[in-house]
Amino acid sequence: MTAEERAAVLDDRLRRGYETFDGFILGERERAQAESNAAGSAAPGGDAGGGSGSSSSQPQTMPESGATSGAVVASSPQSGRPPESEESFPPPEDIPSGRDDDVVARQLREAAMSEPDPVLREALWEEYRNYTGIGEAQ
Repeated sequence: MTAEERAAVLDDRLRRGYETFDGFILGERERAQAESNAAGSAAPGGDAGGGSGSSSSQPQTMPESGATSGAVVASSPQSGRPPESEESFPPPEDIPSGRDDDVVARQLREAAMSEPDPVLREALWEEYRNYTGIGEAQ
């Protein structure tokens, strides 16, 4: 086998390896997007219709590190919803459904919806607006 033929065989192997790797990456990206969509649908204020109903037992929010005020509330790992002892307050009129929220926006939304103090609740909604860029377009 000549050096050129050997190089062609190796190039073909490398190309197939890249295709396999790209397939893994795309599959994981689709799985992560599906989980994100399901988690967003299960979040308070999210659209529940059409969700895949993920049976994951992981909480919807990240646990607190202790460095913050504790306003962000972790969801119940079994149900994916906040504990039932907490009240839920509807979002203001200018707040969208939250279907496309990322993790931080979802945490701000959940904290605001479960905050009983109206002053703190409005401050959380204002932080949500700033983070998501809602107030900038007006």
